[in-house]
Amino acid sequence: MASTSFLVPVLLLSILFLCAHGAAYPEVGERHRPEKTHHRPLPVPTHAPKRWVHPGVFVHQSQLDYVSHKVAKGAQPWTDAFDSMLKYNYSSPTRTAQPYKVVQCGPTSTPNIGCYQEREDSMAAYMNALAYSVTKEEPYAKKAIHYMDSWSSTIKGHNNSNAPLQAAWSAANWVRAGEIMRYSRGGWTVNGVKAFEDMLRRAYLPIIVDGDVKNNGNWDLGISASILLIPPINLNPVMMEASIGAAVFLEDRALYTASMSKFADRVPAYIYLISDGPLPVPGRGIGTTKDAIIKYWFNQATFPISGITQETCRDFAHVSYGISSMAHVAETSRIQGENLWRTELGTRVAAALELHASFETGDREIPEWLCNGTIGRSLDPGMLARDSFPLFSFTFGVLISVVLETPYNALANRMHQRMPFTKRLFLKQRPAEIGEPNPLFIGFETLTNADIPF
Repeated sequence: MASTSFLVPVLLLSILFLCAHGAAYPEVGERHRPEKTHHRPLPVPTHAPKRWVHPGVFVHQSQLDYVSHKVAKGAQPWTDAFDSMLKYNYSSPTRTAQPYKVVQCGPTSTPNIGCYQEREDSMAAYMNALAYSVTKEEPYAKKAIHYMDSWSSTIKGHNNSNAPLQAAWSAANWVRAGEIMRYSRGGWTVNGVKAFEDMLRRAYLPIIVDGDVKNNGNWDLGISASILLIPPINLNPVMMEASIGAAVFLEDRALYTASMSKFADRVPAYIYLISDGPLPVPGRGIGTTKDAIIKYWFNQATFPISGITQETCRDFAHVSYGISSMAHVAETSRIQGENLWRTELGTRVAAALELHASFETGDREIPEWLCNGTIGRSLDPGMLARDSFPLFSFTFGVLISVVLETPYNALANRMHQRMPFTKRLFLKQRPAEIGEPNPLFIGFETLTNADIPF
């Protein structure tokens, strides 16, 4: 009788979870539906390029050649960054891929079936692709192709509550690696490329292309999240990053335009500017009342300065992830012909970086009006198990430093903006690596983006 009493609520929870889970995935015909917004989207070009540039996801060929030349000369900081990258076992010639047919990633890693393996292998593919672009050594090319071919011939999809987040993280890595190897002389076969394209369409895009609707401008975990007391996950920016990257690889104009439109809608609702008015602009799917907006911004009620983000009062780690994806999208768009850094996006990102970096460097005290004077510089390890989100053991400074090279190079080096706090923070922590024991979607940006003049 006791076991029956236990099973009834469990079964009810499972039904509720499946209903909420199923609703989060777009049907095939819904993938490019128009957006309904409560505010003016970011005024940026969202159309697909007339002519695709390859490689053109986050990094481009002149950039890769520049880095290769610098490393060959032993120049800094690129040589130290390259050496630190190769210390990871992902470049080992004896390491092999561990593909899964269905990757299942649930809350607190229950279940955890292929989650680490997929993220590690996708990052390994990207890392080996970078190593090949720098050295032109064939073993790196073969290894990058090995990871991509192994997964594209195996994976069918993702399942469970963290599936969209997991898929977005991994896809962001896959498409960077794929772009580099497809347009190099690394030996990736036509059949391998075709299988990789099919993998993106089959196993990734169906669950990331539509973005989120609610929590944190990200994805509402629905009933399962509220029952299990799991905080909403920062999802939308990286989902848009992954789908935009896939659109470039696939040369899918409709996907690119739809994804860029969602991205343009999301940014103003994530980083506040004084010009927005007394309150931040509301995100899509969120109420427009003052109470709804304040709740959405983790109860931050006053906005006297620019640069506060929707997740500032959650923790700085998630702020860094959101900004990182914005930077990655801006770089991809710039390569494809539209420089988003010179638009309002650059203004918002610069304000957010300087504000948060100044708290971390100690140049500014946290004011009482901001998050009640207390900011979560490190995530609470009690909220979720560390084996689900290993980043929980890291401070804001460690995490955000790995994402600073790209926006700093764009805004300070190329556009000559003053960003002293951001500079001070990332110089303390060079070279930028992956920021945590188990990779997500950020890696080795000192190597790829430090002091790149073009």
